[in-house]
Amino acid sequence: MNSKIPQDEFDKAKDLLMAAHNILIISHRSPDADSVGANLAMKETLEAMGKKVQSACADPVPSNCVFLKDADRYINDFNSADYDLIVTVDCGSHELMKFHLKKPELLDRTKTTLINIDHHPSNDFFGNVNIVMDQAPATCFILYLFFTYCGWGISKDCATDLLHGLYYDTGSFMHSNTSADTYRIAARLKAHGADHERCVKEQFHTSSISKLRLWGRALSRVSMNSKNAVVAAITERDFREENTEPEDLSGLINYINSVPDSRFCVLLTEDMKGNIKGSLRTQNEDIDLTQIAGLLGGGGHKKASGFTVPGKLHERVVWEVK
Repeated sequence: MNSKIPQDEFDKAKDLLMAAHNILIISHRSPDADSVGANLAMKETLEAMGKKVQSACADPVPSNCVFLKDADRYINDFNSADYDLIVTVDCGSHELMKFHLKKPELLDRTKTTLINIDHHPSNDFFGNVNIVMDQAPATCFILYLFFTYCGWGISKDCATDLLHGLYYDTGSFMHSNTSADTYRIAARLKAHGADHERCVKEQFHTSSISKLRLWGRALSRVSMNSKNAVVAAITERDFREENTEPEDLSGLINYINSVPDSRFCVLLTEDMKGNIKGSLRTQNEDIDLTQIAGLLGGGGHKKASGFTVPGKLHERVVWEVK
């Protein structure tokens, strides 16, 4: 493997995990397949060692992950004192835990012991141990390296969890973050028994009529502004009228990002909680979307970032007579 391993952090994390008895693993709010896959892979591996492990997330698991083992065993609240170790996976900053708002002890390194495992450049190193590899294509990629470094076995269910996350965060190996190591690890996970076909089906080959109609609404509004930014939007009313949820937009941004001559694209969505979520993508090497998202309190990767701000979307139509 060409990926550089942070051996000191790996060793510290391994020691903490081996010494712990009750472990809580937190996925980021509005979880995706990488965060869920990483969480469940860690849970599967640690439980095989006799550890007591619980998965937690402030929001429900997305539908494309419900087939994963123990995806139905997430909790959305907990008492930090019940655990001697906490692990966060795929949280690009401490805000993405969301739990810290009501549980400030999660950010107090003298009150809780926390391992932060992530691959986002925006990560603010909020753990006692921080395994942050911002060149890795997915957190599941990092966990594969970590498990093999520790000499821990990878079960069939664990392999499926990891491949599901790796497949999602690389856009089925089409994104620019796909490297030779990505394919090598995917092949090894397949050799461990990962259900590749199910991962593909759940992420890219399962669409309800209502989801397709929702995508149609967004695509019908696609436009390019004077800065060559492609923009599309979905409102709370759209979700309501099509009987859909925000998670039904997963994958749409990749289609919007395919417009020729576009410098970058933005999908604006009302999250049904009084906020506007912005997802940004680009195919251009000279654009760093973390700088744009950062202006609005967001973050992510150079070519894939996002932000959330309070507000509502308002459509403006301009007519011109020549």
